[in-house]
Amino acid sequence: MKSSLLALAILTITTYGASLPVAAHQSGGAEHIVIIDRDAPIQPHVAEVLERLALSEAHPDVRLVFNNSAFRGFAASMKSHCLDLLANMSDISVVEEATSIGRQLVIPRQVAPGYGTRPHVPWGLQRISSASSTVKGKAQSMDYTYTYPVAPNGQDLGAGADIYILDTGIYTQHHAFQSNPNRQVQMAWTYNGDDADVDGHGTHVAGTAGGAMVGVASNANVFGVKALDSEGGGWSSNVIAGIDYIIQSHDARMAGGNTLGSVMSMSLASAEPVQAISSAIDAAVQAGIHTVVAAGNSNKDACSASPAASGGLQGPAITVGAVGMTGRRSSFSNYGDCVDVYAPGEDIISAWPGGKEMVNSLSGTSMATPHVTGVVAGLIGGNATLAGSPGEMKEWIRMMALAQGDGKGGMMSVVSNGVKAEFEQGMIGI
Repeated sequence: MKSSLLALAILTITTYGASLPVAAHQSGGAEHIVIIDRDAPIQPHVAEVLERLALSEAHPDVRLVFNNSAFRGFAASMKSHCLDLLANMSDISVVEEATSIGRQLVIPRQVAPGYGTRPHVPWGLQRISSASSTVKGKAQSMDYTYTYPVAPNGQDLGAGADIYILDTGIYTQHHAFQSNPNRQVQMAWTYNGDDADVDGHGTHVAGTAGGAMVGVASNANVFGVKALDSEGGGWSSNVIAGIDYIIQSHDARMAGGNTLGSVMSMSLASAEPVQAISSAIDAAVQAGIHTVVAAGNSNKDACSASPAASGGLQGPAITVGAVGMTGRRSSFSNYGDCVDVYAPGEDIISAWPGGKEMVNSLSGTSMATPHVTGVVAGLIGGNATLAGSPGEMKEWIRMMALAQGDGKGGMMSVVSNGVKAEFEQGMIGI
């Protein structure tokens, strides 16, 4: 009878999160992500939760610590004894094994360098500023025209906005990022201490979002947050650590008056929904960070993977599918209730590492996503109301999108930057 009462007492105390003597930590085990419940009556510090597990931030099994204004937690290698303890802590909201994450990409094509001056832009920029459902011409041509709104305050093309590219890094020496001395383009954070973009994916995405020659918001600040490796892969824990950094940076820059607002761009995907990533995105949006994510390239329901599942009707992010020049939904693009809008995602020309004028033509929802990221950055610079409300921004993006058939018997909404131009007729309207 005494042992039963003692067990009940221990369970009750542990459930309320009190620190108790525990057995020595057993090193090893799979890496798990732990997120502290922000709605707990008393939210513990990370160090307190680690102490309950006989761990500390300095322990070699503790690889990452998340500590920002929106969420707290850590990633650590743990065996069943730690997992059992965490399962009985009511102030813990997520305990999830880290999973592999990869950048989204379909068809790479190397093209000759040398494209570089406006008004000659890739077809995708004309598509997002045109009322036409198709774009005529060759995808590898730079003979298209991009029309963009000029804000009354002069903050056009994303001036004053911060874009965070959560990806493989950015080759910041590219001419697409070096031609404007009035903005910042830099690598801001990396999971492994190496900020080189060996894969190239992050540089391409950054170029479309904010490159001077090929990008939508070419006056915005662009910060590289490297969470994926040289082959475009990685772990969910690194992605969450990247989000942790972005929230901290956003808070500091807003407090210092150094930005009008932030948009986080995530052209990556997991094989299935990842609760920890969804929780981190929810927290980032609550912190005021606009979040744009790729729908995925598996031609299936976008709700079946993260971060795509955090958008559409299911969450606060803006999830982006892909269309081609003919106006049809791309054959690879995910779809469904988690998708907010579609954007150009086939044969997109953008910056590439290897030379300051190097470009590459790639396809995927990864390429569609930064088109929308750039539109959001432009609106942050030009509209204070939308800048301060990710919810209203998402609604604006959805409302301004152009409804059209997807070429597969359904309907879809294709992103618009608010300037609907019919170039063949010479008419431009807002």
